[in-house]
Amino acid sequence: MVAVFVILGILAIIGVVLGLVYLYEKKRTESLTTVAADLGLDFSPTENDGLLEKMQIFSLFNKGHSRKIKNIMKAETEATNLMIFDYQYTTGHGKNQHTHQQTVVAMESNSLGLPKFSMRPEGFFSKIGAALGMQDIDFDDHPEFSKSFVLKGENEAAIRKFFDAKLLDFLAARKKSYIESAPGVFIFVHRGRKKPEQIKELMNDGYAVYAAFAERLSRSLGAQKEG
Repeated sequence: MVAVFVILGILAIIGVVLGLVYLYEKKRTESLTTVAADLGLDFSPTENDGLLEKMQIFSLFNKGHSRKIKNIMKAETEATNLMIFDYQYTTGHGKNQHTHQQTVVAMESNSLGLPKFSMRPEGFFSKIGAALGMQDIDFDDHPEFSKSFVLKGENEAAIRKFFDAKLLDFLAARKKSYIESAPGVFIFVHRGRKKPEQIKELMNDGYAVYAAFAERLSRSLGAQKEG
């Protein structure tokens, strides 16, 4: 009989926790709806157009399991398509599982002829990996960037050529940023999931990265014309 009451008590606690999580997420969605309207963005609480599958060109969207995208904000301009959304995935199972949450900025433009790369903050395990010979593209003439980020990609020569001094300066100043790119599109994450009142700043940061990439491509085009 005691065991039954213990089980019922545990189930009741789980129910309360799940209820609180539901209410918190509902309130977040409501707040983000208002934020999107204020910023002139279209809003959808759920992913319904294959966005998760589309994003799987990036390694971030192939990690763990139970992957979900929600609270999607969108805008289209002549220059670029912007998306901001919540993304979560789970690693491990049972008592050892952990759910990771981020707010992701995705920007798409035909003018973004970017090399494919990933850039994430350097950490303790990253340093161990580098010591074991795992890829980390470093720049001897820019130690600040190299000690702050792990940079990877299949075409190292193209990545080194793209990351000129001005772009390295720009990115080195944005600690804790995570960026992945592919031709025509990139994603940007900064310090996990953002509060609704932080979305405008995150959007501006995403546009700043877009502008830095566009300027880099413009410098490359200018150099080709001079040559």
